[in-house]
Amino acid sequence: MRSSFPILMLYLRVTARISAMLLAAAFAAPGLSQLWPAAFTAWMAARRGRLILLFALSHTLHLGGIVTLAALAPAHFLSKAALAGLIGGALGYVLIYYLAWRAFVQQRNAELRGSELRPPKLETFTLYLVWAIFTLVFTAGILRNALIYAPLAAVMWLALVVRICAKLAPAASSQSSAAA
Repeated sequence: MRSSFPILMLYLRVTARISAMLLAAAFAAPGLSQLWPAAFTAWMAARRGRLILLFALSHTLHLGGIVTLAALAPAHFLSKAALAGLIGGALGYVLIYYLAWRAFVQQRNAELRGSELRPPKLETFTLYLVWAIFTLVFTAGILRNALIYAPLAAVMWLALVVRICAKLAPAASSQSSAAA
């Protein structure tokens, strides 16, 4: 039992990081395709729903590791100190599964209609909220281990910068053409 604990902790770290990279890719994909039109960025934007579904799958595997950890250390998971984390984590998974459901529905509707639907405001808000949770965890983690958490936090913050620049890009280009 003791020998499986380090392996389980490694599994949890790896699945969390894979999930974060998939989330960052899905979060930044529309902005990347707008700012840097290329085959790869267009591919990412066109498959954003699939990236979200892969993110949900990866984080479901992470959840399986958490359940296994709870089975190995039930006293820790049943303590009052762990209650806030359990509630927050459960709400986080509800948000992730909402995004996955929306991605699935949108992908299904796009296949039926041959076009992509614009995401509703709740979906966009949820995506930002999940991004914020991951970003804040990685940013706070820099205090514990900068070599591990700084690159992860940087990727998440860079995804936001891409989205912001993409939002500002049309306004900047229309102002420059009006000035000319």
